[in-house]
Amino acid sequence: MKLAQLQAGFQAYLLNSKTGAAFKSQMVSDKKVGISKRLSIYANAYQLRIIEALAAAYPNLKALLGDDLFDKTARAYIAAHPSTYRNMRWVGDQMAAHLVNTLPQYPVAAEMAQFEWALGLAFDAEENPSLQLQELAAVAPETWGYLRFDLQPCVQFCHCKQNTVALWQALNAQQKPPKVLKQTASWLVWRQELNSHFRSLTNEESFALQQVLRGETFGDLCAQLEKTHQDQASQQVAQFLLGWIEIGILKPLSKDND
Repeated sequence: MKLAQLQAGFQAYLLNSKTGAAFKSQMVSDKKVGISKRLSIYANAYQLRIIEALAAAYPNLKALLGDDLFDKTARAYIAAHPSTYRNMRWVGDQMAAHLVNTLPQYPVAAEMAQFEWALGLAFDAEENPSLQLQELAAVAPETWGYLRFDLQPCVQFCHCKQNTVALWQALNAQQKPPKVLKQTASWLVWRQELNSHFRSLTNEESFALQQVLRGETFGDLCAQLEKTHQDQASQQVAQFLLGWIEIGILKPLSKDND
């Protein structure tokens, strides 16, 4: 058997000892340690390494579930979502969806996973220059209505139906978490000065950011907010822009705005 076939068989066994059982026939027996035991050492080590990676990505999810349930959940996740990545950093990308299906009676777990994954994505995102006030000051007044803004790659959004972020904050501070409560909120997650940050969003600001994502212009945003702010709509959008510039979540204006 060629080396590539042996490697593929070994990988198949590590991923699933049942479907990869044929690989055992290629192993040489050892009087000291049997074939099954030798292979199980590698298989267990592989699983444990992935569980460690999941715990690193979801430290407060692990704290929320407890060691035993987290271990059980992680093993079920590995079985349902075999890693397709060379980098362990990305192995947990389906955890939130997995928890929706496997722990439907405990929805805060899926929300915690979604929030922690968003924090990680914000931290790892590509670094770009940020839009500065001086750049906006140079924009001709007659072209403001046509301006489009782009969000930084670090920007993430989370919508929670429980007090998930309060639970995360308590667990992160190694404090006793509050009781799980129904509490609808939208959250903005981003990176600033090499740290992930988050804050809650009003319905209007959340709506405005989604419009920015869709490529709507400054004029479009003002027109949308006129329904609730009437003559103050442009001022409200301008306040949003100032806040977004302050925390650095907007890219410099693109050439499309010229």
